[in-house]
Amino acid sequence: MKSLSRLLSLLSVVAFAATNALAAPAAYLELGPLLGHVSANDARVWAKASGPAALAIRIGQQEDLSDAVTVKGPSLEAGADFIGTALVPSLKPAQRYFYSTLLDGEPAMLRPYPSFVTAPAEGAKGRVRFAFVSCVGYNGFDSAGTWSDLSTRTNFDVLLMLGDNHYGNTTDPKKHLQFFSVQRRLPGYADISRRVPQYAIWDNHDYAPEPCDKTAKDKERTLAAFKNFWPNPAYGEPDNPGVYHKFSRAGVEFFMLDGRYHRDPYTVPEEERTHLGAQQLAWLKRELLASKALVKVIATGGEWQTFSQKASWASFKRERDDLFKFIEDNHITGVLLLSGDRHFTAAYHVLGKYIEVTSGPTGSSNADGKATPEMFYSGGKGKFYCIFDVDTAREQPAVSLEIYRTGDGQVYKRAFTWEEVTGAAKITPLPPAPAKAPAKPPAKAPAK
Repeated sequence: MKSLSRLLSLLSVVAFAATNALAAPAAYLELGPLLGHVSANDARVWAKASGPAALAIRIGQQEDLSDAVTVKGPSLEAGADFIGTALVPSLKPAQRYFYSTLLDGEPAMLRPYPSFVTAPAEGAKGRVRFAFVSCVGYNGFDSAGTWSDLSTRTNFDVLLMLGDNHYGNTTDPKKHLQFFSVQRRLPGYADISRRVPQYAIWDNHDYAPEPCDKTAKDKERTLAAFKNFWPNPAYGEPDNPGVYHKFSRAGVEFFMLDGRYHRDPYTVPEEERTHLGAQQLAWLKRELLASKALVKVIATGGEWQTFSQKASWASFKRERDDLFKFIEDNHITGVLLLSGDRHFTAAYHVLGKYIEVTSGPTGSSNADGKATPEMFYSGGKGKFYCIFDVDTAREQPAVSLEIYRTGDGQVYKRAFTWEEVTGAAKITPLPPAPAKAPAKPPAKAPAK
């Protein structure tokens, strides 16, 4: 009887283990990998699993990972929607690395493995091509064509996401998960994400419902969701939350700004109103002053140009002009301005001193980009993305702009003189749109 009892107990244990194994299948890679900040010596790799798992990265310089080492990452847990970012240290500057993800020690990807190139050594000059986009639209299919076009048509070193990265209009983390997941499943976007470092800021649609300013209810929940999804190098400052951060590559320094979290509502008088908040503005001035980069790129969701719409710097001209005066008074040169939000692509010479390019839409519907006194290029209808090509290794930095329309290829290219970049030479604006002729009054009916 004792032997039978032991046998039954053993069978019970085996059956229980088998039932649990069936109930809890091994986790698989649901989204990603996505490259975040890649410096000269380390890289951030983001991933989402289908269930709880330990994330690790296998990385090496051989295509088959025969020389790879394994870097342990975080545990992917339900509280973070099984999302996490692994920091891969001890990399060499300007080198190509191949990598794969592991979940619970098991391979989660098949060959061919993706690869990326680390940034040049800190302070080294060189060439960098950076793409920038905004306004993806409400549905995945809105931007799918642009992501596929961008992933196959051209080479670029980093991708800047300038806001409206989804159109959820929510602060609910589960809704952010839903909308970002749709985008990260798109084949073109997924391909880019595995091999090109991405840096993201937000604008109104991926920040909150109206009002999209510092009074937005539950904005802290959106910030937490954004941190979970974007492996940026930093998020604000320890005592000042937000999505602003900076990074450098090949003699170019990028200042990615937060135009929502600290923005005053329009009810605040313009002479007191702030777009960035006092502390973020002080951070930007301090970092610009300390920068040794030959070219400084300042990016935000809304336009810098003087004649833009209400949601842009046009509603914060006092603060914008104060920043520009600081730049001029301190002889800070080589400043390029980036923006999105407008549902069209255009280029401006702001105040005749600063080149600005607004890029979009990636997927949303078009708005009219009417000529303004500072505009020197207008893209018209279509889906767009832009690339700046900057070479700081030359005696004088070389700066050129490429504009692509989805499905049509490159529709504009311009090499700027350094005098145009610094504002020493003016860029001729587009001619003003012809005035519309007044409508003719309807003809009078003949008298009866």
